[in-house]
Amino acid sequence: PPLSSRLCPSSGARRASRRATTTTTMIVDKLALLQSAHIILASGSPRRQEILNTILKLGVEVIPSTFEENLDKSNFTPASYVQENARQKALEVWGRLAAQGKTPDLVIGSDTVVAHDGLILEKPRDEPHAVSMLKSLSGGTHEVYSGVALLYPPPPGGGAPPGGP
Repeated sequence: PPLSSRLCPSSGARRASRRATTTTTMIVDKLALLQSAHIILASGSPRRQEILNTILKLGVEVIPSTFEENLDKSNFTPASYVQENARQKALEVWGRLAAQGKTPDLVIGSDTVVAHDGLILEKPRDEPHAVSMLKSLSGGTHEVYSGVALLYPPPPGGGAPPGGP
């Protein structure tokens, strides 16, 4: 079935802080509905799980995505890169569940990267790589980009949800 999706990008601490306040208010207004929904988190991130399950008490099921984060970074800005990674992670988990005949109410995909001197930095491969990354960031400035993709089935009767796909 066709999917509806939302991409919720944020970047920079100041911008993310303003957006987080708005998003939190919207989530709190819909918390009872969300707590009764079958929500899948397409991530193994302990912090994301803590936010959704411990703080918001959503009871999300964790199914980490197997999407290989191998997009060509030269084709993306940091913001569009995290948005596309988040979307692909959510789509991979949705497709895997659909192949099993399962349709959750919502699949959440997300991605976060650091950008420094125009380069997109992802999770370090190992400890020496982590030390190297931290040294390169020390004493300078960097930006943190997060992208979130929300995939859900269309409303009964078809059509796009309010606000469009």
